[in-house]
Amino acid sequence: MMKKLVVVLAVISILACSRSSDVELEKKTMFTLPYGVLDDELTPLADAKVAMNDGFFYIIDSSLAKMMKFNSYGDLLLLQYNQEKNPIQILVHKNVENTPSNKAAVPFPYIEPTQIAVTDDQAFFVADTLPDEETMWSTEFSCMLTNTVHCFDKQGKLICDMGQEGRAGTTPFSRITRLETTDNRHLVVHTQTPKGQVIYWFDSNFRLLYSVLADSSILPQEETENHIVDIDSMAASREQPLLFIKAEYYTEKGEDIDFNKSTVYCYDLELGKCIWSIDIPVAETLYQLLGVYGKDQIFLVSPDDNDTYNLLILDGEKSIAANTPLAFGHKDIQLLELSLGSHGIITALISYDDEVSAVWWRSDKLLKEE
Repeated sequence: MMKKLVVVLAVISILACSRSSDVELEKKTMFTLPYGVLDDELTPLADAKVAMNDGFFYIIDSSLAKMMKFNSYGDLLLLQYNQEKNPIQILVHKNVENTPSNKAAVPFPYIEPTQIAVTDDQAFFVADTLPDEETMWSTEFSCMLTNTVHCFDKQGKLICDMGQEGRAGTTPFSRITRLETTDNRHLVVHTQTPKGQVIYWFDSNFRLLYSVLADSSILPQEETENHIVDIDSMAASREQPLLFIKAEYYTEKGEDIDFNKSTVYCYDLELGKCIWSIDIPVAETLYQLLGVYGKDQIFLVSPDDNDTYNLLILDGEKSIAANTPLAFGHKDIQLLELSLGSHGIITALISYDDEVSAVWWRSDKLLKEE
């Protein structure tokens, strides 16, 4: 008999310790992209990813194996594209002869780019699938290793391809689920294996500093005992070698599985252990870990209704820094991607019937000192 999931809601007042809960963040549409296969277009319902830093938007279209860089006005500045999957008539080549242009179209043999991250100086990293002949089997994790990371400078010139060992690494990654950069240009690679999520942390010279299998064994054992533990997401501090791990706790009761609590742990990679934790207030829909701003400002979102999310910002192990609606302003949409920029600004790609909008919410203003 299938077990029934019973969510036990707790009555927790999260407004009492919140600095900001009444002001609804205003969504600002930065630019829109039509559907299509040309330079500045997206495939309908594309598997798209977005990263934003200092007003520059980097958007991946996995279906067409291309990366597009836009300014905040929606001007296409850089296009990297797979020549076999994209039209020959690239628009940025259609400039009038001898007319200066800051646009560039560069062929690049992407196969299936899936993740992107960008540094403060506009260097960027793209997770991609390897050709079949370059993949390998991992006996350690019982899975195929199929991914690499392309490292580019701010002009889009390839610096290197990375494996698990770093710049000269020959061992591919398992499926990459997230890329993050830190304030000192470190790169954090999140991967998924049958044994759990594996995190690789590289310095600015692409040397491996830390790697960890983030399963329940790295959490405090006195808390995991007699519970079913699901580690659903992780995010890195931008200032220190700290990894934030979001775990859900469940308890078996006969044929039911009861929700117990949701907790974020701060795992110190240098010490190799969790150094503190904070429980997440219970909501009708479980919060999702969006990312971390600065050292330990933890951003979480929870769907509230058809056109609103709730944004919860935990101020490290101390208190709730913000609890406020995040309105999309339209019910007939499909959210393609939601991400946290380096300066605490939330960005998204939102799909409408005839176009995709790149939007942001100035959530950074919630963290300003009053």
